[in-house]
Amino acid sequence: MDAFAAEDIARRIHAGQRGRGGRPLVEHLERVAAAVPPPARATAWLHDALETTAVAGEELRAAGLDADELDALALLARMPMESYELYTLRIAYAVDEAGSLARAVKLAALDDHLAYDADSPAAPPYAWARRRIAVAHARQAAPRALTG
Repeated sequence: MDAFAAEDIARRIHAGQRGRGGRPLVEHLERVAAAVPPPARATAWLHDALETTAVAGEELRAAGLDADELDALALLARMPMESYELYTLRIAYAVDEAGSLARAVKLAALDDHLAYDADSPAAPPYAWARRRIAVAHARQAAPRALTG
């Protein structure tokens, strides 16, 4: 999906939402999208969509999201009864392009949370999650570097 189209969708579906620190959620999405490589920007703009809005994956697919992007968004959506630790490990060890895309976006999102929301009493263990995902991302990227 084109990043500009994803941004338009994100601004619409997240209008009025606030993050843990009380700031508009769209500010977090902007920072995450700016921190990832261009191929990951659409996913970055929409990384909270399935978890925090009523938008359906089929709607995003119809709007131009490709299969890997939609699979990455599914990885990035924490299930209602899922522990934060299990959620983190699910992203860390996901395979294929969707897993790589989800890890790149989640690392940027975690960096942003650590910079802006880590002091919130309700904040999950962001530093722990970042370490787990970064190690898994590096390990899974190494074989591609050797063959790519």
